[in-house]
Order: sequence, then structure tokens, then C-alpha cells
Amino acid sequence: MSDVKFLMVLPTNPDESDRMTKLVIQGSLLQEPQQFSINFVNSPSCTDNITYHFKVMIPLQTIVENYKSDGEWSASHQEKYLNIFDGKSEIDNSSMPSITNGIDAALNYSSTETAFSLIFQLDYENSTIDVYQVRGQGRNFVTKYETLFSLSEIQSIQVWGDVKKINQFSLNYD
Repeated sequence: MSDVKFLMVLPTNPDESDRMTKLVIQGSLLQEPQQFSINFVNSPSCTDNITYHFKVMIPLQTIVENYKSDGEWSASHQEKYLNIFDGKSEIDNSSMPSITNGIDAALNYSSTETAFSLIFQLDYENSTIDVYQVRGQGRNFVTKYETLFSLSEIQSIQVWGDVKKINQFSLNYD
């Protein structure tokens, strides 16, 4: 996978009751993307400890959830089906050749839809992260991940992979 495309060092707060509870990230992907990931990292300068690794494998329509401890990926990763690109893009492709539409239908993803919008909701009490996909005015539940590390240890967010740019990156605090 390619280098880090985006890095956000989180502000530190001396008051533990004032901590990040929600991350919203919207971006666009390169043409014909294969994968991208969002890592909740325990150090801005080192990726030896990752509290939460959320990876989208687009052609396989799969998400992989994992963590990294002392430089080693956990053997107990989770893989789930996720059709984040369901072929319903904002672009009208009715004028495109029918073979292109047939291929996209067979692969069940759109090569023209390159935008993503995700919400990560952090629950410190239960040490879990809920992920939602934003669609229009609504949001759809994607997954819930129980972390090994305390969510308080997260110091930065990294975006890797076939990401062209980040359009929005917002944090909500208690």
C-alpha cells in the first residue's frame, strides 16, 4: 500500500472528560481505486501501535478491521462484506457504452463513484468504535469494533491508500 495520504494529529486535552467522541471524514478516491484505510494511531510519528485499522477493499466489497501492537498486526482481524460503492453514483452514465455498465454491474461497484463519507463514533466506556456510512441526509450502520487499546491512547488519524483528497475532516468533543 502507498504512503500516508493524510495525517491529523489530535489536540491533547488535559481534562479527560473533554475528548473526541466523533470523527467525520469525507474524501474522494483515485480512479479505479483498489483500497484505502483509516488508522487510529497511538503515536503521530510511529505506526507500531494502531488502536483501530479500518480498511476498505473496494473490488472485493470487504472491510478489514484490525489493530497493531508493538509492530505486529493482530492475527484475529475481522472481515465483513460492505458494498460501500453500490453502483449508485451522482454521475449519469446512461450515455456511456453499455459494455461499461455491464462490467460495473457484474463487479457490483461503480468505477465512476469515487467519493466516500464515514462517521466514526467513539464509546470510551465500552472501548468500541461504531462506523457509519453517510448517504445523503442519512447514515447507515457499517460495523462496531471493540478495541484492545484504550481509546484515550489515540493521538492521530492517518488515511492511506487510493485517496485523492480529503474534503472534510471534523472532530466532535464532549
